[in-house]
Amino acid sequence: MIGPGEWAPRGVPSNDRKRWIVFRRYAVALAFVAVPAAAAAGLAWRTELHPSQLALWLFAGFVILGEILPIRVPLRTHVEEVTLSSAFALALVFSFGAPAALGAYAGACLVTDLVNRTAPVKAAFNVAESVLSLSAAALVLGVWSSGPPVQLGGTGLIPVVVAAVTFFAVDTVLAAAGVSLLSGDSPVAYVRRDAGIHAWTSGFLLTLAPLAVAAEKASVWMVPLLIFPMLAIYFGGRFAARSAHRALHDELTGLPNRTMLRLRLDEVLREAAADEAVWVLLVDVDDFRAINDTLGHHHGDALLQALAARVGEIVDEDDFLARLGGDEFGIVIGGRRRGDDPGAAAKHVAEILAAPFHVADLAIEVRASIGVARFPDDGDSARELVQHADVALHIAKERHTLYEVYTEERDEYTVDRLLLAGQLRRGIDGGQLTVFYQPKVTLADGRIHAVEALVRWQHPELGLLGPQAFVPLAEHTGLIEQLTTEVLDTALAQCAAWRRRGLDIVVAVNLSPRSLLDGDLPKRIARRLSRWHLPPSALQVEITETSVVSEIDSASRVLDELHMMGVGVAIDDFGTGYSSLVQLQRLHVDEIKIDKSFVLSMDTSRDDEAIVRSTIELGRSLGLRVTAEGVQSAGISERLSALGCDYGQGFYFGHPLPADACDQALRPAPASEALVDA
Repeated sequence: MIGPGEWAPRGVPSNDRKRWIVFRRYAVALAFVAVPAAAAAGLAWRTELHPSQLALWLFAGFVILGEILPIRVPLRTHVEEVTLSSAFALALVFSFGAPAALGAYAGACLVTDLVNRTAPVKAAFNVAESVLSLSAAALVLGVWSSGPPVQLGGTGLIPVVVAAVTFFAVDTVLAAAGVSLLSGDSPVAYVRRDAGIHAWTSGFLLTLAPLAVAAEKASVWMVPLLIFPMLAIYFGGRFAARSAHRALHDELTGLPNRTMLRLRLDEVLREAAADEAVWVLLVDVDDFRAINDTLGHHHGDALLQALAARVGEIVDEDDFLARLGGDEFGIVIGGRRRGDDPGAAAKHVAEILAAPFHVADLAIEVRASIGVARFPDDGDSARELVQHADVALHIAKERHTLYEVYTEERDEYTVDRLLLAGQLRRGIDGGQLTVFYQPKVTLADGRIHAVEALVRWQHPELGLLGPQAFVPLAEHTGLIEQLTTEVLDTALAQCAAWRRRGLDIVVAVNLSPRSLLDGDLPKRIARRLSRWHLPPSALQVEITETSVVSEIDSASRVLDELHMMGVGVAIDDFGTGYSSLVQLQRLHVDEIKIDKSFVLSMDTSRDDEAIVRSTIELGRSLGLRVTAEGVQSAGISERLSALGCDYGQGFYFGHPLPADACDQALRPAPASEALVDA
């Protein structure tokens, strides 16, 4: 049967409305067929009824009670309702004939649908389904005998079993057709999906019919005792359903959990058409821990409940929302066309969450990061899609973007990348790393003040690889400490060689965000400076603004130690990490490097020039030196100098080159002359 809330005839998309219209026609057709089928069954298997027959009324009462109290049977991703009414309706057929059974069964179905306010078309379908299933069973019995009661001994059980199987088969086929018309799924898929559990539960329940008949034959007063096994089955089913619900749902929000999401996603992927796409969105609340720590877990839980309710309001009926744990939620969006952009859905979720949440008279604003994976582009299984959406979520958090769509190029966990990680370890040990150097020029006089050390990997098969190809991989696989040590050793050894030739050069080395978490880093740097007999001022470390902002406490401790040693500290890519004046004042830094994205177009964009000018003024007001990255023309170099910028770095002054090729540029001649000679 179809429950009252499984579909709505109004306010649904056009495709769903078409399915509803087809289902309505199907239900009306069944109703017309049910009338002659019931008449034929009544003629084939009927008996004289006497209102004083107590067993008749007891069986009819059990039919109504069994319909009102359905047993909820938990399946993989949903719960099916099985009613005991069918068993007692068959018992009525076996003992008193089809007319009594059809009247009681159809009446029980109709009363239950009225109580549940089921749509009239669905109620008509449910009654017609019940009448047709029971009529088929009565017609089968009519083949063996002209009337009840059935004989349960010997070969008399054969027609009983065949009638019960017929009832189950007809009922399943009619229900499968109705559900498939409403949902658009294949009826074969519906039957195949739960055929085993349906056969088991229905077979178990239908065996109650001959037991009820046997009890009535022994003594009519034994029939009321059937209430006890009936209630035992009912309450056992309720307990099992609650246990299954707890295992697959989140207790705080009531949403499905991670296990349920994967089960449901597997079903959606199996049912997806060839031209359909399925999207998986993972939503994570930024800085939720700060909310818990500041307001307490009670307010944090209330916020999660409000967040789940708000997202649930915008999720379509065919989509799926789950809480995966903590402050992370998952959304499965199916039925989309291949090639559609999931970014619109991600933006919509982010916009909905941007409005303040009111929790205990507090207005709390949250920002969410969203990772998106697409079927079939990013995987063909639930496990792959969830994993890839999680990768995209981490990228969104690192980049401070609203959402990111998964791409294999940025996935540090692919099989190829893991193989590359093993090769990187051997490459570091085998001396395959090399360091290039790019000059940093004093804009006032054009002389080279320092060089930035930029690591490269001379891969034996892939050729020369830039840092973006393997440094993130080193961070994720625990090789970053070994890589950083190797680059420091090489750069400091080269700096010592240049200084022995009279070149007072400072070498700058980039540190990864993971290095800020390493409390032993200052000690390791001190040992290497001592090894190469270099003063601390010969070294400058560069740390991206994003890493400083995300790890402000750890960064301040490491940078404090380096500052006390005399090592220079520069914030790289300044302007992209959302740092504040308060954060800058907390850090012992000497220099800020303006991100090249602003410098490259400052001669054509007033906004970018304003950002560069403001950053230079900010640096000077804080007593910091300022370097502009990405200088590619004489015009930009002159404009930067006029604005008061201290240093410039970019292709105009020189490309990154191996140490030997840098020697000519580092000769004590103005860099401008060297460029002219070149």
